[in-house]
Amino acid sequence: MNTASSDRDTGFARIVITCFLPFAAGYLLSYIFRTVNAVVGPRLATELQIDIPALGVLTSAYFIGFVLLQIPAGVMLDRYGPRRVQMGLLLLAALGASIFALSSSLVMLGIGRTLIGAGVAACLMAGFKANTLFWPASRLGTANGVLLSFAGIGGAIGTLPVTWLADTVGWRGVFWVLAAAAVCVSAIVWRAVPDRRPHTAQSLADALGGVREVLTSRAFWRVVPLSAATQAAFQAYHTLWTAPWLVDVAGFAQSAIPGAMLAILLGIIPGYLLSGLVTDLLSARGVPRARVFSLYAGAFIAIQAVLVVAPLSGLPAIATWIAYVVLGTGSMIAYVILTPLFAPDLAGRVNTAVNLVVFIAAFAMQASIGYALAALETHAGLGRASAHAATLAAILVIQAAAWIWLAMGRRDLEAVARR
Repeated sequence: MNTASSDRDTGFARIVITCFLPFAAGYLLSYIFRTVNAVVGPRLATELQIDIPALGVLTSAYFIGFVLLQIPAGVMLDRYGPRRVQMGLLLLAALGASIFALSSSLVMLGIGRTLIGAGVAACLMAGFKANTLFWPASRLGTANGVLLSFAGIGGAIGTLPVTWLADTVGWRGVFWVLAAAAVCVSAIVWRAVPDRRPHTAQSLADALGGVREVLTSRAFWRVVPLSAATQAAFQAYHTLWTAPWLVDVAGFAQSAIPGAMLAILLGIIPGYLLSGLVTDLLSARGVPRARVFSLYAGAFIAIQAVLVVAPLSGLPAIATWIAYVVLGTGSMIAYVILTPLFAPDLAGRVNTAVNLVVFIAAFAMQASIGYALAALETHAGLGRASAHAATLAAILVIQAAAWIWLAMGRRDLEAVARR
């Protein structure tokens, strides 16, 4: 028996079970929270008489909490480690879900949704931080891609399974179940994950100095606009606005939406797996990660152009949206571009700084789409399908501008990465 090989296998299995899967479970749960309104939103809106623009704002309140916690979460991840941060914040998510389940006013629903967003704000970043602590740099893209693929599982659970659950216990019962799940995952993280953190914690001033170093970096602002533009579009649509698009543009019946969204969101799983694997394989062969990111983003922009002219393209709607989510996952390559450009002890702050910009953009975009659709119908006289096309075309232009911005500085960025 090869003892060295056996030890490696045991070490690998232990890392997966104790250092990877607990964070993957947290990220899966965060994605159910993120997408659940796409299914329960119509029930909630009917019961509480909430109109479409207000539903968009309520759903995007998740991103307010998410954004507010990004910089504090980055500092906490680098000072206290991912185990402690993930455990505590998931309990906050459970509190938010409980408030949401008890609420009957738009204000209280918004408070609950905001606390949910704050509570899951570090789920992905804690996993990324753990990956930098427990995996070699050569496997970081693949490890992050596998972690991200759990978003597809969470998104899929947030469709038909949540619909069936809501049919049984109502939309309030759904949030009580999610609150209990958040408490359970928090306990698993606390019990299973090793407490790996710096031996000497930085002072708060030094920690904030690291945030300033990241946010004033030219490389950061070369990459992040494209990540923010593409991720904002990706998040805004697959977590809420794809469902109305399928009804208004493709003519789907409302009863068919959960099954359609299940098929679409399952595309996230191979999307993230492929984006991480392709990035690592091409990087090992000398292809700069910034170039891979540009190719992915360009393909994502192209598939949105197809959706703009959807009635004329003749392509099946669900297949096109599956391609959308598969290509949209490439926006996460920005994290593995930027992390190696900074000191290892800044990893948490780098990732959460990216998230800060990304989710400000996601909040603005998700909240604005509902108002844009209403305004284009009411004031411009467009039909609902044409309003969707015009809105998506404007979002596409923003992404194209960000793509050009990255392309203009990509050579300089690649030179920095080679140092």
